[in-house]
Amino acid sequence: MKPIVSSVLKAAVLKAAALLVSALLFSCASRPAGKTEPVYAADSLPLDEAIVDAASWLAARLPEGAKTAIVAFDADTAALSDYVFGELWNRFEEAGKFVMVDRRNLERVRTEMNYQMSGEVSDDSARSIGHQYGAELIVYGRMTRMGDEYRMTVYATDVEKAVSSQRALNVRPGGRLAALLATDLDGEIDRAVLGLARRVSGKTTVAIGRISYGDTQTVSSLSAYLKNGITSSALRRDSPFAVADDGASAGFALATRGLTVEAPDADNAPAGGGGIQAVILGNFSPVDDDVEVSLRMVSTSPNRPVLAAADFVISGEELSRRRLSLLPEISRADFEVKQDAVRPYAGGNNRFAFTATPDDLDGVYYDGEYMTMRIYSEQDCYFRIVHVDVNGAAQVIYPTVSRDNNVIRAGETRRIPDNTRFRMGAPYGEEYILVAAYDRPFSLDVGPGGQVSGSAISRGMVVESNEGASKGEKISPLATAKFSYTILPR
Repeated sequence: MKPIVSSVLKAAVLKAAALLVSALLFSCASRPAGKTEPVYAADSLPLDEAIVDAASWLAARLPEGAKTAIVAFDADTAALSDYVFGELWNRFEEAGKFVMVDRRNLERVRTEMNYQMSGEVSDDSARSIGHQYGAELIVYGRMTRMGDEYRMTVYATDVEKAVSSQRALNVRPGGRLAALLATDLDGEIDRAVLGLARRVSGKTTVAIGRISYGDTQTVSSLSAYLKNGITSSALRRDSPFAVADDGASAGFALATRGLTVEAPDADNAPAGGGGIQAVILGNFSPVDDDVEVSLRMVSTSPNRPVLAAADFVISGEELSRRRLSLLPEISRADFEVKQDAVRPYAGGNNRFAFTATPDDLDGVYYDGEYMTMRIYSEQDCYFRIVHVDVNGAAQVIYPTVSRDNNVIRAGETRRIPDNTRFRMGAPYGEEYILVAAYDRPFSLDVGPGGQVSGSAISRGMVVESNEGASKGEKISPLATAKFSYTILPR
């Protein structure tokens, strides 16, 4: 007979084993297939602790009394970059052993810092900036993803000795780091502009152009939001961009069939000279419930190469939260009617180069402002301009009186109006300018004030000649052009 104690012990061991196996099976079943728990290094730290460690470690090893400038921190989001920069500055200042560069000079230091293609600051550029502003130590850094966590490296370059000290730490995600890495719409805009900025060296003057729907010139509340966000990001203190003011930007025009860049007037050139060196343009298109945004930075040099491009996606939830729309606030039916009416003016069958462009780069005007346009023709022609308002009502706005000279010579660019002014006002929304070119003088039978019925906008392209023997003959345009713009209340 076996001892009772031995049997009880054996039963207990078997029960414990069964419970262990059950727990393991449950754990595996409850974990998503193919998904493993993140693995962190034993020495990884939360973000704030890593910043304190890096600052303390460097402060203990750097010469006391050195004039110090913290100039840059490269990270995936602008929010993270700004936060680490600010915290490092505070820690170095609290150490009480450094002479910190005056913040007003620091803004200039950060602005003029030369970024490499990778976005990192080089030792050579750090020393150059240090010599320029009298700093003896230049502090900068970056954060990069390494598997499930991040690697934060902070550098301190001794300008005179041309040597660098560095502190590298593993930072675990979560908490503050997760919040600073969160990419809402503003963060995505910042990231995109930062990507464009990394492709330039030194201060670059840019104009912010039209951000439109698809391949049209249609602008909306989303267009305005993106343009304002791009402008704000380009004006950040550490940005290599200088943004041209509206007066300087007015020298540029966007043709309906691509980008046309005209040299800005000397009187309108941005302060400091050099003119506008690039234009940031963009478009957005729906992808399922989200919106894909594409930005490109185009040089103003004669062959207009694309210097850089950036893309990002805006979620449908983000659009709803910010109450942004892709199209102007009109019904889909009204939008389609207007598009059908103006489609023949797209210039697809032009016999020669013929363009019409607004004076305002982004095509956005406010109540009370005035609009002018430029019309270019490769050949001699006669032209007519039709205005289509937000409700689809159309009127001929040029020529309307005998003194209106609607002739363009080959290679000439005409600025219209020349006898009157086009003033912007209600109703607000998107409007069109339609231009048609003919090979001879013409007459046009329109109602009082040049009114044309909406249904006749397209049919009205065929006009009646009033020249010599061909008088009364129906003639069709040899070329057409159009552009849209938006009027907003102040």
